[in-house]
Amino acid sequence: MKNPIKKPIGNLVFTSRAGVLLAVLCSGSLPSFATNAAELGDSEAEFDDSYLLEDDIPVVLTATRLKQPRAEVPASVTVISADDIQAWGVRTLPELMRFVPGMFIGHGDDENNASVIYHASTPNIMRRLQVLVDGRSVFRASIASVTWDDIPVALEDIARIEVTRGPSAATYGANSFLGVINIISKHPDETLGVRVRYRNGSEGYDDSFVSYSGVHEQTSYRISAQINADNGYDGRENNGRDDWRDGRRHGFVSAHVSQPLSNHSHLDWQASYKKGHTDIRKDSFDTSFPDLESEQGHLWGKWSTEFSEHHASHLQAYWQIESRDQQAGACVPTISLDPALFEIYQSSPYLSRLLGQLAPSLLAGDDPAARAQANGLLGEIATQQANSESVEQQLEAILFERELENGDSSADRARKLARVQAAVEVSQADLNLASDALQRAFNGTGFSQAAEVVCGHSDRGGQEQRFDIEWQDTIQWAPGLRTVSGISFRRDQVHSQTLFNGTVRNDTYRFFANAEWRALDWLVINAGGMYEIEDNNDDAFSPRIAANFLLAPQHSIRAVYSQAVRSPDLVEQNPDYRVTIENLSPNYLGLDSGVLFVNQADMERDLKHEEITSIELGYYGATTDWQWDFKVYRDSLTRLISNPIALSTTVLTSDSEMEIDGAELQLRWQASQRDWLRLAAAYVNPVYDSGNTDGLTDRDVSSLERIELRASARDSVVASWHHQGNRWSFTGSHFWYDRYGDSIGITDRRYRRYEINLRKEFQFAGTTPWVGVFWHHIVDQDPLVYSNQRYENDDLYYVQLGLNF
Repeated sequence: MKNPIKKPIGNLVFTSRAGVLLAVLCSGSLPSFATNAAELGDSEAEFDDSYLLEDDIPVVLTATRLKQPRAEVPASVTVISADDIQAWGVRTLPELMRFVPGMFIGHGDDENNASVIYHASTPNIMRRLQVLVDGRSVFRASIASVTWDDIPVALEDIARIEVTRGPSAATYGANSFLGVINIISKHPDETLGVRVRYRNGSEGYDDSFVSYSGVHEQTSYRISAQINADNGYDGRENNGRDDWRDGRRHGFVSAHVSQPLSNHSHLDWQASYKKGHTDIRKDSFDTSFPDLESEQGHLWGKWSTEFSEHHASHLQAYWQIESRDQQAGACVPTISLDPALFEIYQSSPYLSRLLGQLAPSLLAGDDPAARAQANGLLGEIATQQANSESVEQQLEAILFERELENGDSSADRARKLARVQAAVEVSQADLNLASDALQRAFNGTGFSQAAEVVCGHSDRGGQEQRFDIEWQDTIQWAPGLRTVSGISFRRDQVHSQTLFNGTVRNDTYRFFANAEWRALDWLVINAGGMYEIEDNNDDAFSPRIAANFLLAPQHSIRAVYSQAVRSPDLVEQNPDYRVTIENLSPNYLGLDSGVLFVNQADMERDLKHEEITSIELGYYGATTDWQWDFKVYRDSLTRLISNPIALSTTVLTSDSEMEIDGAELQLRWQASQRDWLRLAAAYVNPVYDSGNTDGLTDRDVSSLERIELRASARDSVVASWHHQGNRWSFTGSHFWYDRYGDSIGITDRRYRRYEINLRKEFQFAGTTPWVGVFWHHIVDQDPLVYSNQRYENDDLYYVQLGLNF
C-alpha cells in the first residue's frame, strides 16, 4: 500500500485500513468488507488481504491455526519475510534459521545433513522440531528427522516463514516438541512472469533456479526448477585437501496450481519431483563410499470453502514418497558373519566384539606376543576351558584401559572400574555359542582363520512414504469467541531390509481443537490441545493454555503453559537393524551372503514419549518504527531418548532429563524508509541428567551429555542492518555465539562470523536484470560443532546473476 493515510489511535499510529481492522478486532465484530480472514483464521482465507500483511499490524497463523495479531498470539513467534530472505542472500533454509533467537545450526556427519536445534538437542538428527511446507510435514517416516536438502522449495518461492518458538504439539501434534517451522510459499499470482537466477562461488557453490508463473482464465500456476551443489566443509587441518566426503548435489521441479471453484470455495494443489546425490563417509567395514542417491516426490491438494461469514473449513491431503539407494563394497573378518556372534551380540556385545573385531586384528597384527595371547584366549573359549568369570575379567581389563586418562585419581580409577564391571556381562550360554563359532574357525593348528577377511557388497537403501488427510473447521460463535478444530489420519510406511528387515508402518489418528476467547477488552485467553492415537506408541494428549494481557492494541504481556510429546520413531521403537553383505568372496564358512554381528535385531523397546512442560512469560510491543518480543522461560524435558541412533547402539532408553531456562529477545527497528536493523539474542542455560547409567561406561555417559548439549551456545547475538538504495541494497550481518558446550566443560569455545550481501538491479527492455555478491568471513578458528566442520579459508563468497521478466 503506497502513501497510506495514517490515523492516530491512542498513542499509536496505524494505516487507515489497519486501524479499521484493529478496531474490529478489539470490538469483536467484523464489518462486511473482505472475506473475514481475520475472523476465521488459518489458510481458509490465504494471505490475500493486503491490509492483513501491513507491518503496522503484524499477523501470524502458525501458533493456533487462527490468524491473530502478534499482540494476541499465545507464543513467541519469529517471522522471516520474502524481503528478509532476499536481503540476507543466503543459499539454504537452515542458514535462515540462524536469524531466529535460540536456534543453532549443527551438522550430522552420518547423514551429511544440516540440523537445526532450538535451545538444546542432538546435532546429528533433527527430531524435536516440526517442519511444515504449506501444511505438509516433511520429516522422514523412518527416523523423525528433517533432510533439508530434500525439501523441494526454492527460497525465491517463499512468501514467509513463521517459527513458533516453544512446544506446539497442541496445534500440530508429536514432533512439534520444541517448536514449529512453517514455510508458506508464494501464491502463483505473486510471481507472474519468468525468474532466472545463477549462483557460483567458493567451496564448489554451483546453484541455478528458473521459474515461470502465469494465469489461464481464473487458474493461476507456477512451475519452478532448482539445482543446488556444493563441496561442504574441507577441514582446516587438511591443508586444503577436500576429502571430508560431505559434498551434495540436489535438484527438483515443482508445480503449484490455484483455482477458484466458486465464490466460496477454492482448490490448490502442488506436486514435485526431486533427485539428489549426497556424499557419505565410509563406515569401519566399507571399502567404497556409501554415497546416497535419493529420489522424492509429493502430491498435495487443499480444498477450502466458506459456508458463511462465520464458518469456514478445509480438506487437505498429501502423499509423499522417497527412495534411497545406498550401496558400497564391504570387507569384514569372516568370523564377524558367523550366526553365533549375531546371537551373542544381543546379550553380551563386548564378548561378540572380542571375537568379531579385537581378536581378528590381533591375529592379523605384527606382534607375536599379541598373536600368542589371542590364540591362547580363543583356545580356552573354543575348548570350553574358560569360564564366564575369567572372560569377564579379561574384557573388563581391556575396557578399563580405554577409560583411563592422565591425571585420574585413585577415586576416579575406582569409579571407572566399577562402571566397566557393571557394563560387562558374559553368560555360560554365550560362551557355548562362542565355542561353536571358534571351532568353525579352527584350522587344525590354530585360529588363523578367525583373521580371514571376506569381501562383498552391501545395500542399505529403502523406500519411505506417507499419506495424510486432514479436515479443519473454523467457527466464530460470538463476537468474542472463535474456535478451530479438526481430525486427521496419517500413515507412515517404510520398506528397508537394513532398518526393518522388510516393511513396517505406523498409523496415527489426531483430534485437535483451539479456542480463542476475548474475556475482557484487555484479556485474550487461548486454550487448546491435541489427542493422538498411534499403532506403535501410547496415546498422548498435549494441552496449552495462555493469557494475553493487552496493555495497548499492539502491546501485550503473555503467560503460556504448554505440554508436548515426541513420539519415538520407527527406528527407535521397533528396529530390525542389520547390515547384510552379499556376493561374498570365498570364505571358511562357505557363505554367499552373511549378516554382520553388530545389530539391533527384531527389537520391541516399548519406549515412552519424550515429554516437555514449558512455562513462558513474554512481552510483545510494536510502534510505527519498532517491533520487539522478549521472553523468559523454563522448559522441563523428561523421558528423553538421548542415545545415538546407530547400528552399534545396544541400549536405548527414555529416562534422561533436561532442565532449560533462559531468555530471548528479537527486535526490529525501521530506522528510516530505507534502513532497518534486526536483532536476535538468546541466553540458554541447559542442565542435563543422563538418567540410569547402569551398564554404561564413563565414556558412554560422557557421550550422552555431549550429544544433547554440544551444539548449544549459552550466549548468542545475531544482528543485521539493511539499507535499500535506488535499485541497489546492502545487508551486513554479524553472528556471535559464545560458551559452546559450557554445561559439559567445553570452555573458551566461540563461533563468530560476518556476512555481507550486495544486490544491484537494472532496467533493460522491459526486464529486470540483477547481480549480487555475497561474502562470508569467519572470525574464530574454532569449528562449528565438530572438529571437521571448518573451512580452510576464512573468506567464502559467491556471485549471483538474475533476470526477471
